[in-house]
Amino acid sequence: MYRGDDTARPRIVLIGAGALGCAAARALAQSGAVDLTMVDDDVVEPSNLQRQVLYDGGDVGRLKVDAAAARLKANLGLTITTEAARIDAANAARVLAGADVVIDGCDDPDTKFLLNRVCVALGIPLVYGGVARTGGQWMLVRPGISCCLECVFPDTGDEIAQGCSALGILAPVAGFVGVMQAQSALAVALEPQRATAGRLFVYELTGARLRHVDFPARQGCTCRVAARTVADSPRRFAS
Repeated sequence: MYRGDDTARPRIVLIGAGALGCAAARALAQSGAVDLTMVDDDVVEPSNLQRQVLYDGGDVGRLKVDAAAARLKANLGLTITTEAARIDAANAARVLAGADVVIDGCDDPDTKFLLNRVCVALGIPLVYGGVARTGGQWMLVRPGISCCLECVFPDTGDEIAQGCSALGILAPVAGFVGVMQAQSALAVALEPQRATAGRLFVYELTGARLRHVDFPARQGCTCRVAARTVADSPRRFAS
């Protein structure tokens, strides 16, 4: 754990360098308290620029992780590790191994659940985040202590399958959720006794509403925490 010296800084692995990932990465880098690894295999496209805040027109066609790392290094002088890869079942355990915290900044629901399963198996805290339309949500998962993502979302629906590319996304929502994911990651990495896990935060920009729901472990889930039943699980999940 971080104790104020560079040799003991926790390592945070951020999966995805899109709208959520950009906001989270900038907040983490500005904290100066962690070592950051960014993982994504996408390149910057013109359509990304209105919501992915680490890129500008000169970055179009460049790998997102390279452009993001260069921008953060130029502004803050930090060393950021990057990997141009798409997370899948074959490489997830290798990419996440050694992380103190993983942040889910991806836009693919299947990858979100894969991250959840691998983090549970490896005992690594995971900060889930999702945005769609004018709303977003985030939650800290602590294996062995809290519920996991599959406890909260045991079933998939049409909105999960579509993801944000089909549902649309409002840029300020992604920025807000990404920053809150970074805050959750910093909390569990630096002051785990104060980190709140198993609490799903839900934000709606229309009316600026923020609420939260605490979830216990779902009976029958494979996350290996004490089996307790979630009586009413939400069905809306967007990336």
